[in-house]
Amino acid sequence: MQKSANSRAGIFCGWLAWGRRTRGNKVLFAISVSFAAFVTGAFVWAMLDPAPGDYSRYFLLTWVWGLCIPALLFGMAEWKTSPLRKGGERGQYWVLLYVGALLIVTRALNLFLYHG
Repeated sequence: MQKSANSRAGIFCGWLAWGRRTRGNKVLFAISVSFAAFVTGAFVWAMLDPAPGDYSRYFLLTWVWGLCIPALLFGMAEWKTSPLRKGGERGQYWVLLYVGALLIVTRALNLFLYHG
């Protein structure tokens, strides 16, 4: 079933260029977004239920923070094979920018929430 270009789903799929992506590019995109979503979810949970001074949680969230590295690697591979990059279109960097921001924000949150 074809999505209408005027529907929200159609606009979102058009923005993602989902129809023009290869299967491999879709997989790389899904992996990098999954890593980013997991890291985001873990740190949202940490903000809602902080435990200052809990070293085990600090260590766990440091490990979760480290998952941004494979997300960046998959994001760079996705960007390299992206039809958006090849077409010179705008918006091809959003996954990389989001994961890069996660690296900075989540590290700062981990230090702030679980110091001392």
